[in-house]
Amino acid sequence: MGVETAPGRPSKVPALLAGAVLLVLTTTLPYLTLINAVLFAGIIASGSAAAWYYIMRHQVRLEHGEAFVLGAMSGLVGGALSVLAAYLLEKWFGYIPGLESLQLLVAWASRLAPEEAPNFQQMLALVTAPKEISLSDLLVSMLLTGMFYAPFSGLGGRLTVFVLKRKAKKKV
Repeated sequence: MGVETAPGRPSKVPALLAGAVLLVLTTTLPYLTLINAVLFAGIIASGSAAAWYYIMRHQVRLEHGEAFVLGAMSGLVGGALSVLAAYLLEKWFGYIPGLESLQLLVAWASRLAPEEAPNFQQMLALVTAPKEISLSDLLVSMLLTGMFYAPFSGLGGRLTVFVLKRKAKKKV
């Protein structure tokens, strides 16, 4: 799964990996996962970071479509790595990424709707229950999560190009 580059263009792999790493961080680090509760902001930011890194590092122009594809590829890879990281963290250390954020959201929702508190507690119990996952389930989950994150991350790449082009027009 390589990233195509136009003739004479530098490789997009480092930018793709930078965006993927940012996505993994925003989906696994405690409390940083809360950023994704706001319209997937961390996932969008990862695609934005990938496009920004590529443009600034190599001083090249990207079209909106190219930036979307770069961001989407970053989201696909980052989503897959995020699921793998979450699986390994739970398996080796018993840590479930995002659990702190979920507990905060459950506490907040329980205060807003006290009559629904038992339902929220039941949902939290389901998430924290021990589970076994097969290798095929893990791979499917990695693929589906990557496919889900890809458009949001691609949107971030496209937004970066939009903002940079507007700034360039203002300077002229």
